[in-house]
This record gives sequence, structure tokens and C-alpha cells, in this order.
Amino acid sequence: KEGETFTGTARVYDNEPSMMRGLENKEIKPGDVVIIRYQGPKGGPGLPEMLTPTSAIMGAGLGDVVALLTDGRFSGGSHGFCIGHITPEAQVGGPIALVKNGDPIRIDARSDQRTIDLLISDEEW
Repeated sequence: KEGETFTGTARVYDNEPSMMRGLENKEIKPGDVVIIRYQGPKGGPGLPEMLTPTSAIMGAGLGDVVALLTDGRFSGGSHGFCIGHITPEAQVGGPIALVKNGDPIRIDARSDQRTIDLLISDEEW
């Protein structure tokens, strides 16, 4: 089914303002998995809502060709392939803190899978 899987390249930002600058500077390309980390309850602090980034991605015409992962949260107004509330969050050493720009990522949101895989070698971990 469309919209349940996505494979792309990590584009990593440590906060919402840097992601917005990246979008304005055309750093985000089709096929990217945009990661906004350090937005969880401790890192945010307070678990900020990610409506602005999802709206900006949609407004840039990238809503169907990029995914967004965050340890922040989404409201009911967000659109596109987005996954939030990733735990453990980056601030407490969760795996999202280890992702680097250019890392290949596979997301499978089908009900029998529900995985996010960083496609790097064991040596890179």
C-alpha cells in the first residue's frame, strides 16, 4: 500500500529552526528522510509540536517525496509521511542521536512490521 514504506537518505537537524533554514536553502531533496531530533520531553524541552516543519515541507511541494522523523510530537494537523514521539529521545541517548547526514534509512509502517532501520554496517555503529 502506498504511504506505508519509505527508503531514503538521512538529512539531520538538531532543532526546528535549523531544519527550516535547511528547507529555505534547498538542502532537503526528494528521497530524504528529514530528522529533527532533541525535541523530546527533555531535549525540547517539553515535547514541541512539529506542525510548522510538516506544513513547510508540504508547502515546498515535498510532502509526497520526503519523510519526517522526530522525537518531538505531531498534532492532528500534520500531513505527509511523518513519525513522531520516537523513544528513547536523542537527549537521553536514544538511537536517533546517532544518525548522520547521508545514512540510508528504511521505514516500514505496515501493521505487521512497524520498523525504522538504519542501513549501515555493524562497524559504523
